Amino acid sequence: MATLTATGAQAAVQPKGLRVGLVGFSSVYSLAAAPSSGDIFQMVKVPANARPIFLQFGTTNATPSWMYKVGDGVDNARYRSDATVSAGQGMLLAFANVNAPIPYTYSQDDTIDIYASTITASEATLGGALYMNAIFSMDP
Repeated sequence: MATLTATGAQAAVQPKGLRVGLVGFSSVYSLAAAPSSGDIFQMVKVPANARPIFLQFGTTNATPSWMYKVGDGVDNARYRSDATVSAGQGMLLAFANVNAPIPYTYSQDDTIDIYASTITASEATLGGALYMNAIFSMDP
C-alpha cells in the first residue's frame, strides 16, 4: 500500500481562481508501475470552504477490472463506493454523492483521492493514467 500524488495535488500546487465563485481543476497520474490493493492516488487538492459540485474521473485504460473508490482523507468512499475501473467511467455530480444527498463543504484543506480497493495479480498490469476533473464552488 502506498500513497501516490498526482500533478494536481502536489504540495506547491493550489487550484487557481478567486476564492468566491467556481474554480475548475484537472489532474493526471501516469501509472508507471502496476497499482497494488490499498494504494491511494491523491488526485486534486481541495481548499477549505470548497464544495465540489462536479467530478469526472477514470482511466485512459479501461481494460482492467480492479475495484476502486473515490473519496478524501475523511471518507474514502464519499463520492464513489467500490466500482470496477472498466464500469465506473464517466462523471459524477457531487451533490449526488454516496453518503449524503447534499453537497459536502470541506472545513479544512484536503485532497480528493482514488483508492485502489481490490487488485488481483492478473489485473495488476494497468498502464496509461488516472485522471480527475473537478469544479468547486467557493462560498464567501
